[in-house]
Amino acid sequence: MDVLVSLWHGLIERHDSLPPATAWLTIAAAALVVLVPPLWRVSRHGITIVHEGGHGFAATVSGRRLSGIRLHSDTSGLR
Repeated sequence: MDVLVSLWHGLIERHDSLPPATAWLTIAAAALVVLVPPLWRVSRHGITIVHEGGHGFAATVSGRRLSGIRLHSDTSGLR
């Protein structure tokens, strides 16, 4: 339980702002991945897997039963 409390406090406490260079590099990298079609075709699958995995994690942690996650070729997901 201490681990969860520590994690929660780490998530809600105030943090220093990112250095502007780091923020702009992150924005540029995200724009590159989204705007270059070959990169997007590959990365969207990984993004969908991580996104749906987050739903699965939240369901499991909250006590719900998870039988699986189905990913479709169009990158939509279904829990």
